[in-house]
Amino acid sequence: MNDRLVLIAAQPGKPVLPVPTRERWQPLRLGLVELFHYDSEEFWFRDGHLLLRGNNGTGKSKVLSLTLPLLLDAQLKPSRIEPDGDGGKKMAWNLLMNSYDRRIGYAWIEFGRIAEDGAPRYLSLGVGLSATAARPQVDSWFFLIEDADDAPRISQDLWLTSAQRVVLTRERLRDALEGRGQLFDTAASYRRAVDERLFHLGTRRYDALMDTLIQLRQPQLSRKPDETALSNALTEALPPLAPELLGDVAEALGQLEEDRRQLEEYQALARAVGRFEERYRAYAGTQ
Repeated sequence: MNDRLVLIAAQPGKPVLPVPTRERWQPLRLGLVELFHYDSEEFWFRDGHLLLRGNNGTGKSKVLSLTLPLLLDAQLKPSRIEPDGDGGKKMAWNLLMNSYDRRIGYAWIEFGRIAEDGAPRYLSLGVGLSATAARPQVDSWFFLIEDADDAPRISQDLWLTSAQRVVLTRERLRDALEGRGQLFDTAASYRRAVDERLFHLGTRRYDALMDTLIQLRQPQLSRKPDETALSNALTEALPPLAPELLGDVAEALGQLEEDRRQLEEYQALARAVGRFEERYRAYAGTQ
């Protein structure tokens, strides 16, 4: 696949794995194992950025659709995975490709940061996928390799294939992660764990963040924007107001209502005084 897709930011061969340079989490690597035309491929970031260059049809968009925001969103719907939202592009095809009867694959991403003690910390997220030609449903499981002093790094301390280059099953991965990471059977528990470690947003705001990312990554967004959907996504992404602030606003609105009532009373009094003045002037003019 290397002759079909040129990756900028990684060097050929087996260089030392990238290390973080910031105190905040930044992406370091992402990888695909037995997905699409990739047997086992890594893509390295530089300063948190990744540049993919190649002719049309070489797989640039496919790399992103199989990694981000999938590895954060954990939903396999075509509308969530494919940039164009085409419902006909099923995840099963990315595995079987009309050529396999059964296939297991993985997508993963590694983040890194500098801890307060100056030591690098790593956090890896991944999804395992399994499809068979006999059924359209794709089985999925998710994993997280913890942020710790001795956290294993994929392709250095932990491999997603065996020594015979056979892709690990869910059970084999569970054994490999024992004591070093977590395996999640549901997308909801995986999303919650990702949010707790990377974003600290809470369920509602995390869902809004994923919806926003999916809206913004649409191809040619500026040519055919969905203003309503984008506006709704951006609105949902706003942080919720604090209860104390809502209480202050409610109190201010209540005070405005009281002020309106008093103003109406003053206006009615002013009108009454005006009528009295007119009558009194008329009375005084006759004396």
